[in-house]
Amino acid sequence: MTDDLTPEDRAFLDTIRKRFDEIAGADASIDPKELGAALGLRDPYYAGRLFAMVDRDGSGEIDTNEFIAFAEKIVRGKEEDRLRFAFDLHDPDDSGEIDWDELHRILSASLAQHGASLPDVAVNGLTDALFRRADTDGDGGIDFAEFQSVLDAYPKLKTQMSRSATAMLMPPPPRPKRGPSLGDRLRIVGQKIASNRAAAVFLLLYAAVNVALFANAMVTYADAGANIYVQIARGGGACLNFNGALILIPMLRHLLTRVRHSVLGEVVPVDHAIAFHKLVGHAMMGFAALHTAAHLANYATLDGGIPAYLLGTSAGLTGLILMIAFLVMWICALDWIRRSGKFELFYFTHMLYLVWFVLALLHGPVFWIWAGVPILGYIAERLIRFRHTRRAFPVSAAEPLPSSVTRLEVKLPDGYKYQPGDYVFVKYPPISKREWHPFTVTTCPEESGILSVHVRGLGNWTKRLHGHAKAQHADLGHAYIDGPYGTPSTHIFKSEVAVLIGAGIGVTPFAAILKSVFRRRAAGDTDLGLKKVHFVWMNRDQYAFEWFSDMISGLEAEDPDGALLDAQVYLTGVKLDVTSATLDVAMDVYHSEIGRDLFTGLRNRTNLDRPDWRAIFRRVAEENPGKQVDVYFCGPAPLAKILAATAADFRFGFHKENF
Repeated sequence: MTDDLTPEDRAFLDTIRKRFDEIAGADASIDPKELGAALGLRDPYYAGRLFAMVDRDGSGEIDTNEFIAFAEKIVRGKEEDRLRFAFDLHDPDDSGEIDWDELHRILSASLAQHGASLPDVAVNGLTDALFRRADTDGDGGIDFAEFQSVLDAYPKLKTQMSRSATAMLMPPPPRPKRGPSLGDRLRIVGQKIASNRAAAVFLLLYAAVNVALFANAMVTYADAGANIYVQIARGGGACLNFNGALILIPMLRHLLTRVRHSVLGEVVPVDHAIAFHKLVGHAMMGFAALHTAAHLANYATLDGGIPAYLLGTSAGLTGLILMIAFLVMWICALDWIRRSGKFELFYFTHMLYLVWFVLALLHGPVFWIWAGVPILGYIAERLIRFRHTRRAFPVSAAEPLPSSVTRLEVKLPDGYKYQPGDYVFVKYPPISKREWHPFTVTTCPEESGILSVHVRGLGNWTKRLHGHAKAQHADLGHAYIDGPYGTPSTHIFKSEVAVLIGAGIGVTPFAAILKSVFRRRAAGDTDLGLKKVHFVWMNRDQYAFEWFSDMISGLEAEDPDGALLDAQVYLTGVKLDVTSATLDVAMDVYHSEIGRDLFTGLRNRTNLDRPDWRAIFRRVAEENPGKQVDVYFCGPAPLAKILAATAADFRFGFHKENF
């Protein structure tokens, strides 16, 4: 009787009924397709088997009572009940034992469920290895006790399997609306300042100069009798003069590369040049809006009003065009524009900087004093680039790789030098005669005569390049190179212990660095201070590992005891749950027998989940007591924030690729 139910029982039943209604829809029943779609079961085996387990009367439909009864057993039962559920998924004939064919079927289904694949011979090898481990009595079948015994060796995985069975049937928990507390935010800021002292001092100085300029302009015009609108406008104008000159400095790539490799590189935060360029751009947008609004407010107080002064004066008209040009540049430079496959929109609208600087010199009577030297420096920079980028480099390879990646290789002329981790801008006329795009160099200087980049197909240009490579043209033509330019990764050779973290195509700078480290060690380079490299590489799909897994495997062969290189790879497209747990165990058992990973061929097996960064950093700290550890990351910005905060907790240095 429902009257006998406790409040907890009632809450549970309400939750399960809501979940049933979400899946069932208007007809108040669930068919196999609906169940599979709702639970994210892409492989038909899982969907069909789970449906059969819930549909106990075999009617071909799941009603409310069947769903509640099954959910109650799984969600509210003991751990053994949930493990029994997992076991039954593997036992489609309900015989109470899993034979070799059933185990093979579930491993194949697990691979398909998570978008992975292995050759039949590899799946057979996985099945053989796990079956040998589990069938301890040798009777040709794995019973529930043997199934549990295997999982006992993987307590974390066993718990995850148990929890995932519950999560499949319960609605997802609501996302917390509350963000980080003020204390959390202050702690994160403190960690960032501690790990980036030079950048923090530079930002503090930058802010102080802006405040001083704004205040000085307001006081000066107040003393001259100007109204508050003019005072604010002049304050914004003074800051625009300063920032308009400053925004060019981070774009002096040749100068910054020289600074990075000099003693000044230790105190000048050149690694944050692009981030600083963006910051100055945002500041200019704010000051420009304030400057414009204040002038418009002042015009409204004058005879003739806003139209007369905005359109009828040189200052008003140039100011209006300046505001429009900068607004277009600012909007089209926002990350969501650049990362949405519209790089060309950013690229061409940013050319409006030429219009902006010409008009700014006409609009601001003293702007030339502020910007004169940076403009001359930028002109010199452009002349150097023009001279260097006129030379054509023969393209020796344009190779299409998995996951829409293209390897573009050019032949280098004598005397061309670069450092591991450097990046270059590439123009490839068969794709576009005007566009330049930045890519990290994936060869190392010791590989003389060639330079290669790996390009992920994300935008129009990169996708056209992949299509061009697939077409297998006999004459690949020539490419033009602007660079090389230094990156934060070049600091690695000064580190004692380095943690290299690449997400997807973010592995590219580390490919060159790892090769160079091994070449230098083999050559007996006494200046190489690097003692240990922990390399972590993440990809959503297994095929992306084909880009560099052969290279890493070769490096491991040169380091048989792992004294220098510890390479860990993570297949993040796989979520550890009841549909992947058996595959994870099988891969571990197989790896313990063979000593090589099935997906990559590397010494360490592929991890089927997302990395636990605190656990990884803790292990690195424990293995390297008293040593300075530096983390180098190339990948998406959200992950960079997590890694920076975690690295700060362990007092690790943190460097992120920016270009």
